[in-house]
Amino acid sequence: MKYKISELATVLNVTTNTIRRYEKMGYIKSKRTQNSNYRYYNEDDLSTFMNVRLLRKYGFTHTEIGNMKNSDMAGLISEYERQMKKFDEQINYLTNLRRRLKDDLILMKKAEGIKQLCYIRECVDLSYVIYQRRDEILTEPQRIAAIQDHLYLSPEVLRVYLIRKPDVENDRLILNAGVAVKTAHVDRYNIIQNEYTERYEKRKSLISFAKLPVNGEKNVKEALLKEPFQYMQEHNLKMNGDIIGIVIANVIEDQQEMQYVLVGVPIVEMQPLDYLL
Repeated sequence: MKYKISELATVLNVTTNTIRRYEKMGYIKSKRTQNSNYRYYNEDDLSTFMNVRLLRKYGFTHTEIGNMKNSDMAGLISEYERQMKKFDEQINYLTNLRRRLKDDLILMKKAEGIKQLCYIRECVDLSYVIYQRRDEILTEPQRIAAIQDHLYLSPEVLRVYLIRKPDVENDRLILNAGVAVKTAHVDRYNIIQNEYTERYEKRKSLISFAKLPVNGEKNVKEALLKEPFQYMQEHNLKMNGDIIGIVIANVIEDQQEMQYVLVGVPIVEMQPLDYLL
């Protein structure tokens, strides 16, 4: 069976330019009629074209497909197994990314309709890197390398704020900004750990929601800590570590860009001696 280029394009539902491109790449080769200079293709070309399109659908690159043309069965099996492994990694990544998306959605709905201002639960175990301290951007090369790994390798990267416990005790509310991932993802995604990476361990925390302006001065004491500190005072609790804020979403409210933040204050119950200090 002979196909004109237009006929082959119709059967395959592609443009004639695509046919020419595949021919230029060496997948198929047109023949010439003896009595004219008219090009035509045969059944082998049709089969080859379909096979290449299938391999492209499997995610193989044109370079890989070109190399596979000369493979025996063992070589072909090896390439398919490699591609299967790549798919498994992508599926795992997307599964985790969907989980993070779902978590964000739950938090956004909770923040939008929150009635209970504070509640107690265990926080998430995190690995994090700080990139900003108040108005100072931190740019040490190893810090930047760790930030890039945290930011791009894990599908569940978080934007976080840290307020150090000693700063709170000294009434110096310095807001540190950083990126964080679940500690379990450090090994899973080969994320850099160096002198600039820190660990926020799982612990009992007082959770609340707050809003901060994206631009302009952030009133940390009033916006982030007023409600949790009042709750702690009323329930005989005290702070037991650095305060963490996890950014849930950026929104526009009253013509201003705002961040919704989930605030976690590590807590313990106050003992009788604490009241005397």
